[in-house]
Amino acid sequence: MSTPQPLLCCASTLALMLVALTLVACAPGDGDDSTQTFALVPKAMNNPFFDLARDGCIDAAAETPEADCLYIGPGEHLEQEQVQIVQDLITRRVDGIAVAPSNAPAMARALERAQEAGIPVITWDSDLLEEHHQLRASYVGTLNRDIGVEQAKVLMTLKPDGGTLCIQSGGPAAANHNERMQGLRDTLRGSSSDDAPGPRLDGSSGWSEVDGCPLYSNDDFPLAVQQLADLLAREPELDAFVATGGFPQFAGQAYRQVAERYADRITSNDTIVIVADTLPIQMELLGQGHSHAQVGQRPYEMGRQAFDMLRRLASGESVAPVVYTGLDVCTQLDASTCLDSGTAPGSSAAN
Repeated sequence: MSTPQPLLCCASTLALMLVALTLVACAPGDGDDSTQTFALVPKAMNNPFFDLARDGCIDAAAETPEADCLYIGPGEHLEQEQVQIVQDLITRRVDGIAVAPSNAPAMARALERAQEAGIPVITWDSDLLEEHHQLRASYVGTLNRDIGVEQAKVLMTLKPDGGTLCIQSGGPAAANHNERMQGLRDTLRGSSSDDAPGPRLDGSSGWSEVDGCPLYSNDDFPLAVQQLADLLAREPELDAFVATGGFPQFAGQAYRQVAERYADRITSNDTIVIVADTLPIQMELLGQGHSHAQVGQRPYEMGRQAFDMLRRLASGESVAPVVYTGLDVCTQLDASTCLDSGTAPGSSAAN
C-alpha cells in the first residue's frame, strides 16, 4: 500500500465506525428475539477467497430460518481492526463467532472475553496457536501444513536436483501461512522441524532460499505482484517461486502482465511457479501457462460447515475439535479438467 499514514488511519477509523453501525443494526434483540446471529469473520473482505466462504455461510443460513449468517471483517488485511471487530461482536453478544485469525496471539487475547461471556467460538481457514486451542471449540478448514507439502512434491517433480527458491507468504503472524511454509521447507529438506515456519533452506538438501525471502505480502495483492516482479528482475537464475496464498494472482491482470514479461523462463521450466488456491481466475492463469501448479482449498465448504458448527454449539451439541475440508492439486497437465471443489455449492469435502 502506498497510502500515506494519516489517510490510512482515517480509512481505518471510518471502517470501524461502519462496522459498529452494522453490528448495532444486526445485534441480537433488535428484531425477532428468536433469530440467532452467527458471525463469520474473515481476515479481509476484499479477498475473493473469503467471498466463497461467505457464500457457503449465507447458503447454509438460508436453509435455517431461525438463524442468520453475519459476514463481517476488515475491509483490508488489518490485524488490529479484525481484533476490534471480534471484540465488538462479543460486546453485542452474538450467538457464535467463527474467525480466521490474522494475528493468532492477538486474537487469542480477544477470545478470552468470548469464553467468559459463554459465546461459542470456532476458527476457520487459520487457527490459533496450539497453546490457545482451548479458546475455540473447533477448527474447520485446511490442514495447512499439507498445502506446503503438496507444493513441495510438485516442485521436486519439476526440479529434482533442487535449486534456488523464494517463498511468498501473508503476514508473519498468520499461523496458517507459517504452517504451510513449514510443510514446504520440511518436505524439501527431507526432515521435520519443531515449530512453524521452520528454518530457512540453506542448501544442505539441494534447495536454498535467496536473500530477501520469504516475502510478506500482508494480503496486499498489488504489493504481492510488485514483490514478484521485483524478485524476477533481480534473480534471473531463480529456480522456483512458491506462494502460500493466492495473493499475486488475485490481482489477475497485473499478475498476467508479469508472467507474460517472463514467459520464456516460465514456459521453459527455468523458473517454476506454484501458488496456493484454485479460484477461477487462478485456474485461467494456470491454463494459460502462467503458473505450473495450484494447490487449492475449499472455502465454500468452510463457510457452510462453520455456520452449521456454530448452530450446533449454540444448541448445546458437541462438535469435532478439527474438521479438515480437503485439498485439490492442479497442474498444467490437468488444468482444463481440475476443478476447485471449494467454489461451488454441492461440492465434496472429501480428499
